[in-house]
Amino acid sequence: MRARSMKVIDLAVQVVTTIPTGTSLLDGAKKMRKEHVGSLVVLDKDDRPIGMVTDRDITIEVVALEKDIKALTVDDVMSSPICTAEAEESVVDALARMREQGFRRLPVVDHDGKLLGIVTASNIVEEITMMLDSVVRAVKSSKTRETALRS
Repeated sequence: MRARSMKVIDLAVQVVTTIPTGTSLLDGAKKMRKEHVGSLVVLDKDDRPIGMVTDRDITIEVVALEKDIKALTVDDVMSSPICTAEAEESVVDALARMREQGFRRLPVVDHDGKLLGIVTASNIVEEITMMLDSVVRAVKSSKTRETALRS
């Protein structure tokens, strides 16, 4: 598969840990711990992503400022408006947006804005690493084949 034609949905993790808007931040933090994740996608009543809360948001915006976590909802600290990628969007375009906006995660949505998955910088780096490994193997293989044919 060519990198320019690879779609975001091809790399997206389709099991995404989500939380409804209005949920207490403490419950959100507990969900992160239970699910072993560092972020939650906040969904509106129509299952459309409207924000994202990360463990870093909680640390920087709540703990470091000594705010009362019990008095806050996920809406109070989530990054919003959220930056998303459409399923059919190219990985190259999504990566450019991630770089421009300073995000490491992009929720992937369908044409109606409903959540389908999430793509992360780590997913993209892993795929690029596998592609580069394939290129290196092809180069080594061609050298080995040429040496065997010309000896």
